[in-house]
Amino acid sequence: MEPFCHPLEVRWSDCDANQHVRHTAYADFCTHARIEWLRGQGFGFEQFQALGFGPVIFKEWTEYFKELRLSERIHVRLAIAGLSQDGKRFCIRHEIYKEDDRLAARHEVSGSWIDLTLRKLTAPPPELSAIFAWAERTEDFQALD
Repeated sequence: MEPFCHPLEVRWSDCDANQHVRHTAYADFCTHARIEWLRGQGFGFEQFQALGFGPVIFKEWTEYFKELRLSERIHVRLAIAGLSQDGKRFCIRHEIYKEDDRLAARHEVSGSWIDLTLRKLTAPPPELSAIFAWAERTEDFQALD
């Protein structure tokens, strides 16, 4: 499958007093890219609402390599780093690149899906499972329990 890359521009609100991108903005960039990836595959916010479920994140981390600053044009590439057989658990790796294609940061999220009525973890519907099944995998992809 073709890798998913989402372009973004660093905004004033993404920056801190040191005149570079604040640490939490990296997570925001990646969340936005994930939502755009799903929406582009036909599974947007409306589908989550209609089905009464959503993602729950258990762990996320970021590793920084190059500084990002105001007005830089960047792109976020994402790939599946881990997935359980039933699709209930996932790990998504995001790589944030500068305009010259140097890696600026790597951000990973691990989570599951939650039924918003029962407040219990649940497997995703078939249409969402299919999106994850066809998504690009990282070189070190792992099957999750």
